[in-house]
Amino acid sequence: MKILFVSHDANRAGAQLFLLNIMKYLKQKGVDMHLLLLGGGVLENEFAEICPIFFWPNSNLQKNGLKNALSKFVRSQNEVDVTQQLLESLKSKNFDYIYANTIASAHVLPKLTEFVNAPLLAHIHELEFSIQLYSQKNDREFLFKHAKKIIACSKAVAENIIDSHGISAQKIEVIHSFVDNESILNRIETVNNQAIKSKYNLPESVFLIGGCGNAEWRKGIDVFLQVINQILNTSNENCHFVWIGVKKEGDYYEQISYDIAKMGIGDKITFIEQTPDAVELINCLDIFTIVSREDPFPLVMLEAALAQKTMIGFDKTGGCSEFIEEDAGIIVPYLNTFVMASSIIKLFLNQSYAKQLGQKAKDKVLNKYSFENSVLKIESLLGTF
Repeated sequence: MKILFVSHDANRAGAQLFLLNIMKYLKQKGVDMHLLLLGGGVLENEFAEICPIFFWPNSNLQKNGLKNALSKFVRSQNEVDVTQQLLESLKSKNFDYIYANTIASAHVLPKLTEFVNAPLLAHIHELEFSIQLYSQKNDREFLFKHAKKIIACSKAVAENIIDSHGISAQKIEVIHSFVDNESILNRIETVNNQAIKSKYNLPESVFLIGGCGNAEWRKGIDVFLQVINQILNTSNENCHFVWIGVKKEGDYYEQISYDIAKMGIGDKITFIEQTPDAVELINCLDIFTIVSREDPFPLVMLEAALAQKTMIGFDKTGGCSEFIEEDAGIIVPYLNTFVMASSIIKLFLNQSYAKQLGQKAKDKVLNKYSFENSVLKIESLLGTF
């Protein structure tokens, strides 16, 4: 079996890490793989340890070593010629499958499938706002029409594809996203919380409430600020707030920084940029909030569950309520920051109940959302067409 994987970039984010784990597993099984990257990122080297990598012209390549030479080569030639050479090279590999990861890969598929004559498997990690944002109408229609099978990372994603794009339910397979449970648990068991708090200047002996994700509208850091404001205005509890994964630049970050200054809460919140210590930081929290406006099935939610963190999120946002249900955390009405803040205060006052919810969340991940369950389903799919 020979597979061409397609990824929109190699940044350290959920869909890309998911793909990396799948490819690591398939490498151990002896599967022949190549990866087509449409953009660069910090995971390039990890992908390169698994299989050969091709870069789509104008990819955001890391400017070092071979990649720098390739980038210069690409810039020195006509882009059409370079694309043609790439496609001819891919054609010569005689792939058995094309595996397109995320809707953001859709724009290359019409041209790619002209040369690579192999069944297309599409893995969709996005709900409708992101589908509209990261793909053009013609490209996503091509993907939905020509994919032999569509993997949806959650029931919410599957339902949206059916309802919004008219795709038959028989064409869709729900395979929940996963993390490496064993690896995450090992990190949690060995972490020194005091050292992590010291490293990132987090206060000791306070109730830590946090979230994790990029600084973008969809992830709802501005909503998190509203929750903070509600808590500080209605409670005297000794709390501090943490957001992990913020890129401290761009319009959205400037906007939330403006709000923080106006609210006067700068001393109550710590922003931490993207870091490989995200799991260790989550383990230091008491409450993990999921304040996204849209999030199909956030992997960080599974990491927080494995750390037995009490989770609270909004209804009608995707995978959050799908996972938490009635027993593994608290779901509040969409963007109702008052109810979320009130619920967090109640959890602070009833920490035994909070710990019970955290234990339920951990048990649920271990019983239902394992790497083995999901990757075996994907492996099985590859043998059906």
